[in-house]
Amino acid sequence: MRAVLIFCEGSHDVAFTQRSLGAVAQCKWVSKSIRDLPSPFGRSLTASRGLLATRLERRGIEDLNLQMATHPPLPSFEAIVEDTASETMFMMIRTNGKDQVDPVQNLLRDMHDTFDETLVDTYDVTEYAAAFLFDANAVGMTATIDDFRQRYNNHFGDLSGVDHGTWDTTKISPVGCFVFHDRNDDQTGTLEDHLAPMVDTEWPDRYAKARAFIHDNRNETDRVSRTGASQLKAVITAAGQFHVPGAGLTQVVGRRGLPNTVFKESPLSKELVAFLTATPWAG
Repeated sequence: MRAVLIFCEGSHDVAFTQRSLGAVAQCKWVSKSIRDLPSPFGRSLTASRGLLATRLERRGIEDLNLQMATHPPLPSFEAIVEDTASETMFMMIRTNGKDQVDPVQNLLRDMHDTFDETLVDTYDVTEYAAAFLFDANAVGMTATIDDFRQRYNNHFGDLSGVDHGTWDTTKISPVGCFVFHDRNDDQTGTLEDHLAPMVDTEWPDRYAKARAFIHDNRNETDRVSRTGASQLKAVITAAGQFHVPGAGLTQVVGRRGLPNTVFKESPLSKELVAFLTATPWAG
């Protein structure tokens, strides 16, 4: 069995990736308890606790405030889906942004140490890969990829071969990068630039009215006015309230919100899934 660790910036990125894998690649939701996950993520022959339980146990919980103590440490494993045909698990991990490099590298070091050559043959999962998903934002796709290479080459080695939607095989593991961006020439933008037309297509009347409400009632000093992505998030969330009342963007994108057909037909979902399922495994 193999595992692809998918590092996502936020919760709705996790939801979009999970829904896309389910709709396009027919991946199945994994709801097992931590102990019953395939080793080394769950229990293994050499350890009573697997990688995930060990990471959670490491926290000095008495040193945390109550709010932090009730949430898993970042980067946090948020969802797992499995492609049973290829025996591949896709593990969505929330990082909370591009700047959380040290916590992500700590997890990557844990992975590298756990998959020691002397132990790997005893595990259910014998290979893993790391996929990084980013928003291009205002800096653009090229700058986002350059930043990724510089931040992570000390762990993986030379990442000059990694570009948008491509993989490279390093001494550590296969590594890939995918950047959400608009299709404009400057290649800026975010995932919301793709989510908005998906919502507009599914709920056109409600989307139009939500867009008018946000546009007509916002002030320039409101947080919703700070970026185009902020406005799109507000419009998408408002349009989705008829299906998930009171819920945020992640729930609108999630299983109780947009129907499966939207992701099955989305060009971005297809492109993302094609990237994730093209991991260049060694075995």
